[in-house]
Amino acid sequence: MFRLSRLLAPLESKPDQIAARLLSRFGSVRRLAQAPVAELRDAAMADENWADALIAVRQLLESVSLDGSASVWEGRDQHALSARLLTTMRKLPEERLVAIFADSQGAVIAEETIAEGSRATVLLSPRLVFRMALSLDARGILLIHNHPSGSAEPSLLDIESTRTLARQAVDLGLVLMDHLVVGAHEVTSMKSRGLF
Repeated sequence: MFRLSRLLAPLESKPDQIAARLLSRFGSVRRLAQAPVAELRDAAMADENWADALIAVRQLLESVSLDGSASVWEGRDQHALSARLLTTMRKLPEERLVAIFADSQGAVIAEETIAEGSRATVLLSPRLVFRMALSLDARGILLIHNHPSGSAEPSLLDIESTRTLARQAVDLGLVLMDHLVVGAHEVTSMKSRGLF
């Protein structure tokens, strides 16, 4: 609790009380750090700033981890990307859908969390994915989501929604590069399996 209190001290007037409340709610600093954005915002009181700061730091750390992974899914270093995804996504308590947007050369433009769901599902919104891709002037999209169950097998819903998204992407001049499913011990490429 002491470390969490020290982190909160520059942001909040009562860091010890907030730290105790957060540890009571989330159980550990790890669970707090991995909690979905909506849950973090729900845990923050109206006059508290820690949630926005934590979310910003988490996004910063995730973007730093993009260094060296540009063009990774083009086959240059699948192992490095899989290792990064296993490190960052396999222990998340809820499903999270992330999109990596690339330019026409395959270089990473941005990485965005598209949706956070429950332990068993996350909804894929083609409208949101395409809006982000077009606003970034992206040409390629890599989708990634985790399965908290630990299985890296794509569900029937994963396959159907990916096929639909891939067809729609072509009409907009975009390419769905792959859709990766992160399990506890492996990452499955839906494209490599011929699922879309």
